[in-house]
Amino acid sequence: MRVQTRQREGKGTRAASLRVVVSLGLALVACSAGISAAQDAQRGEIVVAQNGPFRGFNPFAPLQRLFGGGGEKRRKQPQKTQQKPRVSRPAGAPPKFDVLEKDPNAGLILVVGDRMARGVADGLKYTLAQKPQIRVEAITEDKEGFVGEGSPDWATQVVSRIRGADVQAVVVMIGRQDLGKSFSGEPPVEFMTAQWLESYRRKVDGLVRVVRQEKKPLVWAGLPPTGDELVNADFTQLNSIFQGASEDRRVRYVDIWDIFLAEDGSFSSYGPDVDGKNTRLRTNDKIDFTWAGYRKVAFFVERELSRLLGGYGGLAFEGVEDDPNFIVLTGRTTSPEALLLGGEDEEEINSASRTYRFFVKGEPLPPMQGRVDDPRMPAVAVSAPAAAVEEVFAPTSADLRESLGSAASQDAEGRISVTVRPGSQ
Repeated sequence: MRVQTRQREGKGTRAASLRVVVSLGLALVACSAGISAAQDAQRGEIVVAQNGPFRGFNPFAPLQRLFGGGGEKRRKQPQKTQQKPRVSRPAGAPPKFDVLEKDPNAGLILVVGDRMARGVADGLKYTLAQKPQIRVEAITEDKEGFVGEGSPDWATQVVSRIRGADVQAVVVMIGRQDLGKSFSGEPPVEFMTAQWLESYRRKVDGLVRVVRQEKKPLVWAGLPPTGDELVNADFTQLNSIFQGASEDRRVRYVDIWDIFLAEDGSFSSYGPDVDGKNTRLRTNDKIDFTWAGYRKVAFFVERELSRLLGGYGGLAFEGVEDDPNFIVLTGRTTSPEALLLGGEDEEEINSASRTYRFFVKGEPLPPMQGRVDDPRMPAVAVSAPAAAVEEVFAPTSADLRESLGSAASQDAEGRISVTVRPGSQ
């Protein structure tokens, strides 16, 4: 009996073990099927329908986490629309603009200098984009000026370009990159010393002399105010040199200092642009210009060019090469008043002379004794005697026949003809 009882207990144990194994096998099969279905259905989670107190309980969750099944619901992320990247340009760079095709014989404006000069050249190109009779070309080095070992020979480059092209005018803006630099030498000439200023003045005068020897007008743009008082002091010194070199009547100095100041005379990075709109004109360093600032400088430079060259019509550049006997029929917008006093000779005009004060300054001439515009003359009433008037009457036909005698004959219409015969000796 004990043996039979042990046999029955052994069979029951084996049966129970078998049922456990079968249950585990079915669970694994169901789990694998669930995982495959979940992966096919975008890795969704297996949800077992349940009622009662076990609602929300998933017995397969541990197996799903073990075999990499879904345990977290993944939401479908909305597709992001691709936006075109915004193209940003540097503050002083010009935008894209249309340029009218230039004439083959278009006059050339040459712009010389550092980074500021390049900005002015871009502004002039933009301003004159629709003028086929004129084009702009730049000879610039962004980081160079008159001082330094690597400074270009500006005079040589300008002369080479003038003699190789139809250059009508030269524009210069320079000095920004010369701050703090010393002239080479033994010992070096320190910045802003008296010797440094003299050396700098010779550099400026040399460039002006070269342009004037080629008989080309020159427009020199001054340096602007900044947000740094020390830089303002240096720029003021340089501007005095530029202005001193512009005493020649064919050299124009464009003073832009007050143009870039606020109404109270203080520095401001903002101000009216060429269209009158208040906008940012200076960059973050409070020295350089934005594109709107360069356009504003170019506006005042172009105004002087127009005065020198007489506008930009079909004959804009005829007769401006220092020929005092040549008259531009297309007309300069405002001819230099001093030219009324004579030609473009090197003789200085006496500003204290009566002729200069009358024609240039507009001062009235002093009154002369006995002249009608002399206010010191007393008003005298003069009565002129009536002149005898002799009456003259047109002669009649009878009077003519009587005075002419037989030499006169009259036709049926009353016209009188006279026959003239040579007289006898």
